[in-house]
Amino acid sequence: MLLASCTSSGPNAASEMALNSTGNPEVDRQAQAFRSVQLWSAAYEANSNDVINIIGYAKALSGIGSETRAIKVLDDGAVKYPKDPSILRSHAKILSKQGLVGPALRKMQAALKYAPNEWRLYNDIGELHSKMGEQSLAIDSFKRALKLNPNNPNIHTNMGVTYMFNKQLILAEKHLGIAIKHPNATAKMRQNYAFTLGLQGKYKAARKMFLQDLTLEQVNANIVQLKTINGDS
Repeated sequence: MLLASCTSSGPNAASEMALNSTGNPEVDRQAQAFRSVQLWSAAYEANSNDVINIIGYAKALSGIGSETRAIKVLDDGAVKYPKDPSILRSHAKILSKQGLVGPALRKMQAALKYAPNEWRLYNDIGELHSKMGEQSLAIDSFKRALKLNPNNPNIHTNMGVTYMFNKQLILAEKHLGIAIKHPNATAKMRQNYAFTLGLQGKYKAARKMFLQDLTLEQVNANIVQLKTINGDS
């Protein structure tokens, strides 16, 4: 399992609730990110042997751009728990954020040795292969993830986007169509689906999907872009 191996003493949901809004989303996001660092730092100092505290503190540090400090926290954790897949995965995600995709992939593959049935790892590995332009390997990884978690919208989205890049639009539409039917479907998922429809010349259906989340001006711009790509403008 990819769950942390120790009971967490980290911040609870109530303590991480958003601060009072300033009315500026970016300022609010930064304030919350620094608040998260304070909370996780206190939890980590209280118990630096707790795997969830290690991961939570590293993630919070990464959230304010302190990747070097985050990796130091994870390196220290890896000394204590060298076979913990959650620490390896967290390390890989930060490496990927820094653009170190190859090292990130090796960390993910190492984690997979200790959690061979964890769908998140296959999904993450697929995303890394996709970043490296290895689309067939990405699809293989997403297929493995789907075998373990067949209805997950994030996996279907990743699979669909990869097929879209491969110009396998029917398969892309199939997987993105599954993703948008999920209760937790996001605007980004719906927009990916709309783009797949548009790339097939289904402009009316694409427009209808875009209108769920975008302004009319944005929708019109996307349709013009799709027609240009398709050579229909």
